[in-house]
Amino acid sequence: MLLTITTTDHPATDIGYLLGQNPNRCQSFSIAFGQAHVFYPIAGEDQCAAALLLYIDPVALVRGRRASSGDLGLLAQYVNDRPYVASSFLSVAIASVYGSAMKGYAI
Repeated sequence: MLLTITTTDHPATDIGYLLGQNPNRCQSFSIAFGQAHVFYPIAGEDQCAAALLLYIDPVALVRGRRASSGDLGLLAQYVNDRPYVASSFLSVAIASVYGSAMKGYAI
């Protein structure tokens, strides 16, 4: 999943400081269900875009889970509701990566 935030306010690179991230470098964060990567595909004085790329590791989601006692058994690992909770994964990643910015704390 990819979330981008773009601004054209001058100086546009200030969005990096508002979000608590440096626009001159890429950053990666480990989260419970994968990796979150923050980068700036456009970082200039006139326009700046912040991107949050979320990689969900499907194997890590299954690993460590107990098998259900239903009739599905091992099939339950592959038939679940995980694809439908993408917005929940994205909201957790936003809170993890931009949590200090949302609380108003400077890094």
